[in-house]
Amino acid sequence: MRLLAVRLQNLNSLSGAHEVRFDVAPLAAAGVFLITGPTGAGKSTLLDAMTLALYGRAARYGNDKADEMMSRHTMECFAEVDFETGGRKLRATWRLGKTKSGNLRPVQRTLADATTLEILADKGREMDPMIESLTGLDVDRFLRSVLLAQGQFAAFLKAKPNERAELLEKITGTEIYRDLSILAHETHREKDEQVQRLKASLGAVTVLDDEARAKLETTLTEARTTAERLTLENQAAAKQWHDQREHASIVAELTKLTENDRVLQTSQVEAVADLSKAKAAADDAKQQRTKREPVWEQAAGMAAQSDQLEKQLVESRATYQTWAKEQKEAASRRETAEKALTNHNEAAQALETWLKQNAADAELADTLPKLRVAVREWRAAFEKLAEGRKRHAEAQTLNQKITDAEAQAAALTKRAAESAVKTKTDRAELERLTKTLEAQREVTRQAELVAGFDEHRHDLKNGEPCPLCGATEHPFATSGTSFESQLQIARKLLTTLEKQCEKVNRDLVTLDRDLAKVETEAGGEKKRAAEMRKVLAEIVVPDVGALEADELAKREALHGVATIRHLSKGDLGDESSPLHVEQELDALDKRATTFAKKKQEAAQKLSERQKLEGEIQLAQQGEAAKSQRLDELKAEGVALRSKSDELKARLNELLGGKTLAEDRQQHEVRVSTAENTWREAEAKLNALQTQLAATLAKLEQLEVRRSPFAGQPVLSAEALSELEAAAKRLNDDFATKRTEVGSLEQQVKNDDDARKRREAGGAELQAAEAESLRWGRLKELIGSADGAKFSRFAQSLTLRQLIGLANEHLKVLAERYRLMAAPGDELDLRIVDLYQANVDRPMESLSGGESFLASLALALGLSELASRHHPIDSLFIDEGFGTLDSETLEVALSALENLRSRGKTIGLISHVDLLKERLATQVRVLRGAGGTSTIEVVA
Repeated sequence: MRLLAVRLQNLNSLSGAHEVRFDVAPLAAAGVFLITGPTGAGKSTLLDAMTLALYGRAARYGNDKADEMMSRHTMECFAEVDFETGGRKLRATWRLGKTKSGNLRPVQRTLADATTLEILADKGREMDPMIESLTGLDVDRFLRSVLLAQGQFAAFLKAKPNERAELLEKITGTEIYRDLSILAHETHREKDEQVQRLKASLGAVTVLDDEARAKLETTLTEARTTAERLTLENQAAAKQWHDQREHASIVAELTKLTENDRVLQTSQVEAVADLSKAKAAADDAKQQRTKREPVWEQAAGMAAQSDQLEKQLVESRATYQTWAKEQKEAASRRETAEKALTNHNEAAQALETWLKQNAADAELADTLPKLRVAVREWRAAFEKLAEGRKRHAEAQTLNQKITDAEAQAAALTKRAAESAVKTKTDRAELERLTKTLEAQREVTRQAELVAGFDEHRHDLKNGEPCPLCGATEHPFATSGTSFESQLQIARKLLTTLEKQCEKVNRDLVTLDRDLAKVETEAGGEKKRAAEMRKVLAEIVVPDVGALEADELAKREALHGVATIRHLSKGDLGDESSPLHVEQELDALDKRATTFAKKKQEAAQKLSERQKLEGEIQLAQQGEAAKSQRLDELKAEGVALRSKSDELKARLNELLGGKTLAEDRQQHEVRVSTAENTWREAEAKLNALQTQLAATLAKLEQLEVRRSPFAGQPVLSAEALSELEAAAKRLNDDFATKRTEVGSLEQQVKNDDDARKRREAGGAELQAAEAESLRWGRLKELIGSADGAKFSRFAQSLTLRQLIGLANEHLKVLAERYRLMAAPGDELDLRIVDLYQANVDRPMESLSGGESFLASLALALGLSELASRHHPIDSLFIDEGFGTLDSETLEVALSALENLRSRGKTIGLISHVDLLKERLATQVRVLRGAGGTSTIEVVA
């Protein structure tokens, strides 16, 4: 497997989109390259991006915190890896986003062909087995094979003996052997418990001996024989009791039916008489109805006439109400029109009064245009005068500003000359002080030199040369003069002169700054004055007097306009303005418009009045016609009511105060009642005859049923009760014996079942004991409660294979040393020194650099071990180089570069300066503002 490219966006501090290509220069051409950057900048995030894209989990965090990889204040992040395996280029992608509300969306993962972009899997449960099948690596083997565990092996080398097994298991991923050991131990325990349970179960099964079984079977046979005898006796007693009870029941029922037959014969005679009487009553009712039919025909004719009259009366009333309504509506329309005419007359009168009061406004429409022309001319003259006065004032103001600016420029020029004189004086003083300061510095230096020799004067001896000047006489050797006090005075004077020079220097700087400022300000004022003179020359100042005369003439011309009387005298005074007069003209415009509108309304009112008067006349005519028609309709109604009342009186006399329907219904009810009584009597007679026939039939049947008991007496109730009790006793004895037989049969069945269970349980126990023995042997070989037994054995085999692969790399890294398993403890390591007669010694004897090389050799060996069926061509090391000296580091890098001949590319993640100098090809993670970082590839 070879990594071709890593792309990521918004992961931790690597905000934004980033890409690192391992398949193109310069990384493709480098055997070893460096991933470098400040701590926390995001170097290890590149490794997290690889495992996120391939396995959906961050290398550092595992499954739990993959969603915490997203950079803050971003809505989406992704990681993408292009890799090559088996000659095929693939692309794995992991993507996570947020909704608008800030909630996380489900993670999206895809695996595609990097060339055709065909999607091979788009779900995590599909991707993981496919990645493992293509690369031969699950996530744990990837972390051991691609991200070298050098740091873990460094801890393994330094660990105590009892800690090495746990560390080796974690590094090599051999946890399954511990699980198998525990499984063997637990399975044997379960199988042994099953054997004990079966033994206990078989011990609880009891069967009858042969004698007890034979006795049980004999008792069962005797009980069955007794039960059969009791069955026959019980059946005979039950039949006897049933037959005697049947005989008594038949005799009782015959007696009852004989009495019923006598009663029915009597009822039949009475029913025949009732039927004859009911038939006579029905015939009489029909005859009375036939006699009444001519009266009903006469009454029907009179009722039809009455109904016709009532219908005509209703129609007359409806017509009257319609005309009454129309008459009322006509009166209402008349009243409405009269009221509208009254209101109209009042409004017309008010409008006429207004027109008379404002008759003077009638001529405004003709005279206003002339007045507006005069006002416009006055306004033009007025505005020219205002503009002339404004320009005159501006010229005066500008003249004053020019005068002020020239005065200010003159004052500033004078001040600049004074500052120049003062600056010249101070410069002369500074030169004098500088010379004095240099002289004092020389005096002070000489005094310090002399004072330095003061401590050596006592060493001078008469006749011996001075070490400094060579003189043999030393007049000051014993002098009491103190040069130290003279040195202090010289230094004090030097300090005073230095302060004076500093003050004069500061004063000169201030004077120079002020002089420059004053000269700048003076130049500015002169320039401003020149510019204002130029502006003044461009201003044209009109003749204000001529403008005032023209404005006055235009104002007086307004007085000659005839409509001027409509303006107040104050409107054209000296303080008035054209704007105010124009506002007055606007008011006059409104008055002229209002007058014209009112005049038009007066003409319209006259037309409306004529219309209303015509409507009133038409309403009065309609109201009179409808009143006349109402009188006619009222007379017609009175006549119809009289005829109807007369006809109703005659009909009432004919029917005796009843209606035709009531009289007809009365006779119909009488006929119907009589016929119903006749039919009921006939039905009653038929029912009695049917009952008599049924009773006779039952009597014949009972006689037939009593024939078997002919000549036998009928038992009394007491005798029947005694017979029933005897039959019940026999039935109870039979039930008791039947229960006894069932109990005995169950005992036999239970014994049969127990014999079968004992036979089957023996075979099951034998099989369980064989299974327990098999697992017991496996437990003796590999099983233990904590899993350590098989785990240590498997780890010792893995460690031997790992040592063999690591020694191949150690030949290059440190040819002096080889690794070996310690005798007696195959999980302990020893180092073999080939330069010391192959002596072996503890790993603790190695220096820091040597320990690093040994652990690196183990990490490279583990990578080969984990990927032995699928070669890994891209490796990364994330720790350990900061502990190496330059020589050891060079050895390690040379060994890693030699791996390029095997087609491997190695990335070192570190911020060690020696590595930056040694490895020119680098992936730099640069920290930016706001906690974000960027990536650049350099060579």
